[in-house]
Amino acid sequence: MAEAVEPLRSWYALRVFHNRAAAIAASVEKSGCECYVPMKTVERTTRAGRSTVKQPIIPSLLFVRSEKSYVEDIRKHPAGSVSVYCLPGTKDPAAISDEEMRMFIFVTTVGSRNLEAVDPALAKGDRVRITGGVFRGAEGYIARIRNAKRLIVAIEGVAAVATSYIPKDFIEKIG
Repeated sequence: MAEAVEPLRSWYALRVFHNRAAAIAASVEKSGCECYVPMKTVERTTRAGRSTVKQPIIPSLLFVRSEKSYVEDIRKHPAGSVSVYCLPGTKDPAAISDEEMRMFIFVTTVGSRNLEAVDPALAKGDRVRITGGVFRGAEGYIARIRNAKRLIVAIEGVAAVATSYIPKDFIEKIG
C-alpha cells in the first residue's frame, strides 16, 4: 500500500487590513495551518501601575505556513481584508524558506523587548552569526543604527527587524 504524501507546505507573508489580523489568524489555525505574528513586549505605565503587553512588531503582518493553494484562496475571502506578498512582477505568492522563517521567529521571540522594525534594505553586506548572548546562533547582517551595532534579520521583500546592541566579540563573519 502506498504511503500518503503530505502536501508541500511553505511559509507565506500576508498583509492584513482593517484590524482583522486576530480573526484571520484564528481562521488559519482552525483550518489546521500554522501562523505567526511577530510580537514585542512593551511596558506600559498607567494610573494603576506598570504592566507589560504584547503588540505586533510590524502592524498588519501575518505569516502562514500552508499549501500555496490555501494562500491563494485566503486572499479571496473576506474580500479586501488580506493581500499576499508576491514574487516581484507577478501575482504568484512568494514562498519563504523554513530556514529563513526559523531564524526570524527565533530572533523575534528571544529578543521581544528591544526589537524594532527597520527598512529591509539595511540587510546588506557581510552575513554574520552571533556566537554569544541571547541571540546566540542567529544569523543576519550587522548595521549601525543610532550608533549601535545591531543584528538585522530580514525576510526579503517583506520585513526586517533589528535587535538590541550586539558586542563585536559576539559577531562572527560567515560565507
